[in-house]
Amino acid sequence: MTTTILYIHVLSLVYWLGGDLGTFLSSRYIVRDELGVEARKTAFSILQECDLGPKLAMPLTLGSGFHLTATYWPNLFVSFAIPMVWLVVLLWLSLVYFQHHSGGNPRIATADLWLRYGVLLLGSFFALKAWQAGLANWVALKMAVFLSLVGLGIAVRYALKPFALAYVQMVTDGATAETNDAMRHHLAVCRRYVWVIWIGLFVNAALGLRLVTV
Repeated sequence: MTTTILYIHVLSLVYWLGGDLGTFLSSRYIVRDELGVEARKTAFSILQECDLGPKLAMPLTLGSGFHLTATYWPNLFVSFAIPMVWLVVLLWLSLVYFQHHSGGNPRIATADLWLRYGVLLLGSFFALKAWQAGLANWVALKMAVFLSLVGLGIAVRYALKPFALAYVQMVTDGATAETNDAMRHHLAVCRRYVWVIWIGLFVNAALGLRLVTV
């Protein structure tokens, strides 16, 4: 079982980084002035499909990472901690899936956002408590980095709102210098967060190598 969970954990990293790269590259074509609106809409559709990978990978990283932690340090967690976390993961995955296939239902999006806030706040609390109770420093740091990535994901969501408004205006009224500039500006803000997320994933991948020595 532990090997399977570790396999899921590694694959989550692969799909997170790979999907993010696809999202990053396709986003560049959305803001290319020389492309027509239809071509840019196609690029946006590709972006949305690529973005599903990282959105699914984040909750799977949480579930598999916590499962491994509770397996190696069982004395730090209550017996029902693992199934409780996996229930949260299943709820999170369901929200991501239905939001993707509902065309951005605002109620599902709001529920997903509040769940992320809950993971961020409660995860920080329990990670601190586990570290104070004797959790290895490198695992505590890995948890802290992951929770930071959740926070950055929330920041990306807010930063994308004005970009989405400009994109909708472009699709509805056609491309103008104003909408092009707005999309470029707000997409550049999002990319700064994405770069930090990638650095965090690289750091956590390095920290995860410690697990083979435990």
